Amino acid sequence: MATKWWQVDYKNTTQTTRSFGLVLWVVISSLLLPGCSFFVGTKAASQKFAIPKRWSTHIDSAASPVRPWLDDFNQPQLTEFVQEAFANNPNLLGLAASVEIAQQQTWIAGATRWPQLDAGIRGSRSKRSTTTGFRLSSPRTTNYGFSLDFLWEIDLWNRLGNQQEATELDQAAAEADLKAAQLSLAANLVKTWFDATTAKQQIELASKTIQSFKNALEIIEQGYDRGLYRALDVRLARTSLLGAISREQVFRRAQDQAIRSLEFFLGRYPAGAVKLPSHLPVITEPIPTSIPAELLERRPDILAASQRFYASDQRFLEAGKNLLPSISITANGGTSTRKLGDLFNPEALIWNIASSLTQPLFHGGSLFAARNQAESSRKLAAAKYTEVLLQAFREVETTLAAEQWFTIQEKTLMEASRESREAERLAEDDYVAGLTDIATLLEAQRRAFDAENGLLDIRNQQLQNRVNLYLALGGPIQ
Repeated sequence: MATKWWQVDYKNTTQTTRSFGLVLWVVISSLLLPGCSFFVGTKAASQKFAIPKRWSTHIDSAASPVRPWLDDFNQPQLTEFVQEAFANNPNLLGLAASVEIAQQQTWIAGATRWPQLDAGIRGSRSKRSTTTGFRLSSPRTTNYGFSLDFLWEIDLWNRLGNQQEATELDQAAAEADLKAAQLSLAANLVKTWFDATTAKQQIELASKTIQSFKNALEIIEQGYDRGLYRALDVRLARTSLLGAISREQVFRRAQDQAIRSLEFFLGRYPAGAVKLPSHLPVITEPIPTSIPAELLERRPDILAASQRFYASDQRFLEAGKNLLPSISITANGGTSTRKLGDLFNPEALIWNIASSLTQPLFHGGSLFAARNQAESSRKLAAAKYTEVLLQAFREVETTLAAEQWFTIQEKTLMEASRESREAERLAEDDYVAGLTDIATLLEAQRRAFDAENGLLDIRNQQLQNRVNLYLALGGPIQ
């Protein structure tokens, strides 16, 4: 019957080996029971709060599952831009490198659980001077050696296992960070594209307004020459025209900034050369809502925070086990000879095997401080996890609530735009007929421009909010 690791073979061992095995067994036995209660860990949630079965915001349409959202805008250019950004954006490339680093750290941590074996070949030549009687001799000595060194720490308490699992969780968190960054980059890129397109439409609106103001100014100047209008009318009309020209430059600057930001996200040189569509897209798909509990398994930032919490839990266990004894086995063997040809000769073989049991006794309290620090790090990770969780729910609830307000606001501004344009037309007719003054005409023109510009802005905000909803739900991009 084979001898187990905890048994002592009294027939085949020396007295010294029997004594060492007996002492080792006594020490391990004395530590097993208290040790079991010493390093019990937990993977409980950080802070418990009730997660509802549905979102508190009332949604008129039926709830639909979260789907790939980029296709909802039906813009092939956006799809191409997102793919280009994923391939060239410096921040994503850096996070991808961080994932690779985490993978190698996991490999390194796993390697510590395996025996370490090193091989070496050495050669030396020495000369010593000795005096024998009245003779002085200086013999030269040549020595060659080959060695194999073996070291293995037995992971009795699974301390190294906790270390490895912590690095695996760190790797999972790094991978989730990369996914979160991809989602955020795609959302920011799409929103910037909306800003640039909106600015382009606002430039077109401003150009039309400028032309309208020029036509009105020409009529007023002709009437002034005939004595029909006052100089004040001319001055006020010119002021409105110059104000419209100034607003156009504001929109041009906003468009230029948005385009260069878009190129930055794409990893391109910010040359301001991106071509834009003429209009914003119209979304016809229903609002994706799903259920709150699914957010925990879908949002990458929540997954990353949870993995970091679990990793801190494993490091707390590891820090506690540093106070327990460690067992190591070392061995070395090889040859030592004066002839190079005998380097691998079994007759020149030498070897040594040893085992050690190390129990930390006094380290100035550093081991206890490290354990307490690991416990504080676990509390910090738990608090951050709870914060990320609450932030995620807040973002979903806020964007869902805003969706219905934007819908109502868009309908209102569409009606206001129609009314203001009709009011502008009537004010122009009345002014030419002498039925109203210049102030009424200019006010009607200003309101018409503000209503149409506000409609463009609210449509952009509505699209931005839909992207924020996709981002908050953590849904797939494509």
